[in-house]
Amino acid sequence: MQSPWKNDFPALKISPQKARISYLDSAATCQVPQVVIDEVSTYLTNGQGNAGRGMHGLSENASSRIDHCRKTVAQFIGCHTEQVIFTKGATESINLVAASLREQLKPTDSILVTALEHHSNLLPWQRLSEQTGARINILPIDSNGNVETDSLEPLLQDSCQLLAITHGSNVLGNHPDVEYLIKKASEFGVKTLLDGAQAVSHIPLNLADLGCDYYVFSGHKLYSVGGSGVLFCKDHKTLEPLLLGGGIVAKTTLERYQLIDSPSRLEAGSANLASLVGLAKAIEYVNSIGLDKISQHEKCVTDYLKSEIEGKTQFKIISHPSSNSLVSFLHPSIHCHDVAAFLASKNVAVRAGHHCAQPCLNSIGVKHCVRASVGLYNDFEDVDQLIDGVLLVEQSGLG
Repeated sequence: MQSPWKNDFPALKISPQKARISYLDSAATCQVPQVVIDEVSTYLTNGQGNAGRGMHGLSENASSRIDHCRKTVAQFIGCHTEQVIFTKGATESINLVAASLREQLKPTDSILVTALEHHSNLLPWQRLSEQTGARINILPIDSNGNVETDSLEPLLQDSCQLLAITHGSNVLGNHPDVEYLIKKASEFGVKTLLDGAQAVSHIPLNLADLGCDYYVFSGHKLYSVGGSGVLFCKDHKTLEPLLLGGGIVAKTTLERYQLIDSPSRLEAGSANLASLVGLAKAIEYVNSIGLDKISQHEKCVTDYLKSEIEGKTQFKIISHPSSNSLVSFLHPSIHCHDVAAFLASKNVAVRAGHHCAQPCLNSIGVKHCVRASVGLYNDFEDVDQLIDGVLLVEQSGLG
């Protein structure tokens, strides 16, 4: 089975001039389609401006581009435009929320996270705990990576102020039952933050129905260029700016300032216009195909990858059985870094290590693994190229 969209991506186009690349690292960052590259190039070629800073056409176009991106994002994730805040990535979005909670938390409060989390959804809460004295409580996972909820209600009752949870594990590939977790948290008046970095390109979203207070994701994992991130906030007035500077004040004197009353008050400084132009176009590209169709294609490729690893190699799959977009695996005697390095020499791109999720791997008794993650451009030939490389690794005696 071939991907009908592979040729949309110039980095992956097959030609006599370059070797075929099996790119299986989309959970880290996606490749960019030509339509996004062209849109960014056209914007820059026609002249960039600083939004809200001038009366000339280039400045007005920049303001219009930001408004368009905000509307496009809002429609894509199912929310109002005033609930969309732009950052440079999911990590900054989470840190913005954490910084805003610094003055609100007391030593008697707690923050609840799961053992699944990427470090980006763990370290900011650990630092917030150090700064405020609030406790960090953990929802454990079982050997498959399922979040164990037996202790959920007692932990929510433990003066919990926030439940932070991934919408998709970057190493195990499973999607926790966030609907249930959000519902239970709301019963106890606990706010919820979802890390959607590994979900936004795979799962259709309607945040109005989902009911979380915060949702974050990065544009580069949605087929856009780097440097754009989104923070959905149910009510932006609950947050304080992570940065202060130009473009966010209604009035300033030498003694004090007054912020504007819009989500832009959280976006100090000059916007990364090229990145936001790319993000809007990337969403339009995904919408033109349909997330349901993309998800079906990715599941087919992922299922084939699982069957080939299990049927032809000695590697053990450690990712969740329900994973439809990535497969994590390890060998009993060959280090994952040796595997990834060898595969790279064969033009196969995968990820190796702890994947910025050490507590997650520790919870299932693993230190490191190889991860192959798929995007809409992958196909069975990419899997075959990976398997050919893996079999050569086993024959090489690297262990």
